[in-house]
Amino acid sequence: MSGRREWCRIGTGRGMACCVACVLAAAVIVALTPGRGEAASFPPSEKLLPASTRVWVSVADPQALRKRFERSALGGLVYDPLMSTFLDGLRQQGRTSADPLRGTLEITLEEVEKIAGGEIALAVIERSDGMLTTVALIDTTGREAEVGPVVEALLGRVAAKGAKPLAAPAPIKAFAFPTPPASGAAASTGTAAGASATAKPRQLAIAVLPSAVILGDRSDAVAEVAPAIGSASAVRTDPLAALPAFAKVMERCGKDVPATATPVRWFVDPLAYLAADRRTFPPNKNKKGPDYIAILRRQGFDAVNAAGGYLFFGEGNVDLRHNTLIYAPPQNGRPADGPDRFEKAARMLRFPNAEGLAPAAWVPGGAGSWVSFQWDIANAFDSMQPLVDDVIGEAGVFEDVIASLEEDPDGPQIKVRDDLIKHLGKRCAVASDHMTPIDPDCERMLIAIETSNPEAVAAVIAKGMTSESDVRKVEADGHVIWETVKAAATPENNAGSPDGDDAAGRRRARQRERQEKETVWPNLSVAVAHGHIFLASHRDFLERVLSNPRTSSIVEDGGYQEVAAELKQLLGGEWAMSSFSRTEKEIRPAYELLRAGRLPESKSLAGTLLRRVLEGGQPQDGQRRGSSQDSTRDSSGGKQKVDGSSLPEFEQISRYFGLNGMSMQSTPEGWYLVGVGLWDGGKQQAAAPEAN
Repeated sequence: MSGRREWCRIGTGRGMACCVACVLAAAVIVALTPGRGEAASFPPSEKLLPASTRVWVSVADPQALRKRFERSALGGLVYDPLMSTFLDGLRQQGRTSADPLRGTLEITLEEVEKIAGGEIALAVIERSDGMLTTVALIDTTGREAEVGPVVEALLGRVAAKGAKPLAAPAPIKAFAFPTPPASGAAASTGTAAGASATAKPRQLAIAVLPSAVILGDRSDAVAEVAPAIGSASAVRTDPLAALPAFAKVMERCGKDVPATATPVRWFVDPLAYLAADRRTFPPNKNKKGPDYIAILRRQGFDAVNAAGGYLFFGEGNVDLRHNTLIYAPPQNGRPADGPDRFEKAARMLRFPNAEGLAPAAWVPGGAGSWVSFQWDIANAFDSMQPLVDDVIGEAGVFEDVIASLEEDPDGPQIKVRDDLIKHLGKRCAVASDHMTPIDPDCERMLIAIETSNPEAVAAVIAKGMTSESDVRKVEADGHVIWETVKAAATPENNAGSPDGDDAAGRRRARQRERQEKETVWPNLSVAVAHGHIFLASHRDFLERVLSNPRTSSIVEDGGYQEVAAELKQLLGGEWAMSSFSRTEKEIRPAYELLRAGRLPESKSLAGTLLRRVLEGGQPQDGQRRGSSQDSTRDSSGGKQKVDGSSLPEFEQISRYFGLNGMSMQSTPEGWYLVGVGLWDGGKQQAAAPEAN
């Protein structure tokens, strides 16, 4: 039975989050950087960079993009005087959100603003030895006079850090930074010391050309790109642009982009990037666990070749829009539709298109967000066995768990496939909201799974729930709810005696505390109603869904109808997924906790991501932000590092938060997504009180 608890912890790891963060950080850089694209000093960066580029972000016309950004909801928030004190504080603290490139390439955002005159591109490249290197290309056309002072200031900071010059071909200047000594608890265990002994010193290379600046963390990477700058004859034989996955992503996502748009383009080869990241920054020995990237590859998930697309501001009544393609063509000539499109565990990636993905009537009006999607659950269940066994490292674990649920005398004694899985449909939905007052436990979430036989499923759930000691039965509006409750303290757990029972009790208490922390929803509530299985984080939200007479539905919401109409116009036909959210409701709990200095207590995804962005910190030399060596990757618990007390009251900035929606279609190439953000800035700005 030990396998059951372990395989339930399967996750994508933090590497994917780092990859996404890299894309978003670069997008912010180019969005906030002025420039002009009238006369490019070098060919498009995708023709200069190699096919081994794993992450790429580019904007061809930063000046036009900045103007669009300034008129957007996000731009309004960033430039609002009410936010200036907080943002200035971030810059003074040297937070990564203020200077995303500072820790790797030593250049500040303000310096990029001064010298950018054309395309800006950031790339993470896998070298021939399997390690990663970072390169930034900045077109300085029209800004050449600003380059000298910026480079001089950059080199001054490099020298102040004790970096030593390295041999490099002209016009490249390269430096090696000293490796910092191990310190703290890590040093006492020898972990950091061992890493310092084997890690190569961090490097910086810079090439200043007539109308371009190239920065990189390796001189050979800069030397590989520099010769093609300004040269019509230098043609790369293996450019990123010629990569089939890159070409397909750019073609599909750029097809219906308005000609007037000024997009940010991006591209990621996810598994290749994560594998190279693990090689470049291997996990500490005491944190070593399963190699999830190798597992995903063994299980066929490398069928996802790439992801990328276009992001742009201010076209028509759409404040922000993105076109994204997750490129996953069928493997080995397999049919594009059906459970055998992919191999092994990757067969679970089947999301069939269907009509009628609008919210059901039971989704409460005013809810913060909702998403509905089609998923072949039965096929996913049958495809899960090799993945679970691979993660645990033991064949047969998955089937043992399934068998134990049927045969264990102390278990629910249910046949998972026959009693439950075969009665599940393909429609799933997720709704979220938050309650007041706002605190770390105020956010609510509910998952609904369609069922073709509610009576049979209700009986199975009742049988399983009654076998658990920490579950109670509650009736609400004619429905049965099974609620998980915290186990009450018992005398045997708290009793103490001279022979050591008190120590055993304390150990049991610590074990229960750890288990509660590991439980995502300690107050899980389950019910079967309206043709669905409902799983809610809290009973009050489930009761709101099941209330009779029913309150208003999100389907009647004018905001939802506006977003749905926009998505239908942009992406017609059947969908595999559709979503709607109110940014104000999604961000407010994390925002209020940040103001109160309690963000580390947030249990939501929004809170975790916000803390990671704001508290990224500066990496030590020899490390890279977001790498496996970066101790800031774990954002759970601890003291808040960013002072949020200077943030304005949420009501003063709530006008900047609009509506969002996204739809996805399963296609022969993979999954195509279109997302929109709607914000009526003119009306909201006029109605809002002026800032003092």
